[in-house]
Amino acid sequence: MWLFLCFLYKLLYMKYFTYFLAVLGCLPVFAYGEETEKTPQINADAFLAQKGFTVWADERTPDGQVEAAHCQAVRLTRDWYITAAHCVYDFCGANRSCVVQFDLAQSPDPLLAQARVHSNSSFRNVFIFPGYNPAQNRSSSFDVALIRFAPGKDGYLFMDLDKEKELSRAEFEKKLPFYPETQAQWNAPAPRLLTFDAAVSARITPPIAVPRAEKGHISWVYNTGGQAFFVSELQHCVSTAFGVQKGNSGGGVFTAEGDLIGIVSMSFQNKNGAMPFKDADGKPLPTIQNADSYFVFTGFSSGVLAFIRSHVPQVRFTGAVPRAAQLTNQKFNRIISALDAAMQAS
Repeated sequence: MWLFLCFLYKLLYMKYFTYFLAVLGCLPVFAYGEETEKTPQINADAFLAQKGFTVWADERTPDGQVEAAHCQAVRLTRDWYITAAHCVYDFCGANRSCVVQFDLAQSPDPLLAQARVHSNSSFRNVFIFPGYNPAQNRSSSFDVALIRFAPGKDGYLFMDLDKEKELSRAEFEKKLPFYPETQAQWNAPAPRLLTFDAAVSARITPPIAVPRAEKGHISWVYNTGGQAFFVSELQHCVSTAFGVQKGNSGGGVFTAEGDLIGIVSMSFQNKNGAMPFKDADGKPLPTIQNADSYFVFTGFSSGVLAFIRSHVPQVRFTGAVPRAAQLTNQKFNRIISALDAAMQAS
């Protein structure tokens, strides 16, 4: 009995001590959040595989300025990252010379680790899904690109921000044990991909979460209570909207457990705020009205997975069905009706 009371006291003490540290700002925002009955258990450690990056063209504009885009990416292996094609298309498409800079590890700690990737026609490191066309909603089916970081050709930057001093890799790694949050980002394991049979629609069963990395701070939103589907006619995924904002492009769509189920894509709306679609044969599908109420993202269909595996054969993957999705015979119209009903019920 005495041991039980001691154990209970320790749990209560740690709980309130955790809240105390969080209030002081001593704990990372991604690690803690008070759970409610509607809040799923989130494996936030899996989101550490997500990295913010900046991409720009090697060539300067006529006025000497450098245009850049800021997006998200997910590390598939130590040397490979996946992002949205639309994030890199304007800068790196058609084998243009471009630079991609990742924030590999950064937090409230003073340590910073970045990687800079160069890609050009002579040494290509950015690979965009073949046939990607940024001017149509159909592109959401394969809005993916892969970025290779080759340490022999590309470089790291390590910094001690407090001292404004550049570090060698050995110096950086020597300091890492004293900064566990930065160390966790540096050593984050790659997620497993959940893939879809391209011929059949499926309803995603667990809540999905979209993290965002900004200078090492990880935050996320999730669609608890919402619904999400892989739609066979579209070859991508559609969900109820749950707060995904501009700037999340290229980032991961994770299950609450931490498996990667898609990549944040983009969609085009007409002047009335509607979203038109076509199927794989170019046949128009019913237009989604009130497009802001939906979240569209690229799922790992057989075609997308084949593209990824052609460059990253060691990527980990497994079928989404039955692990995280249920097959359904519903067509596009029925799926949109189900999403409408879910939004009205929430």
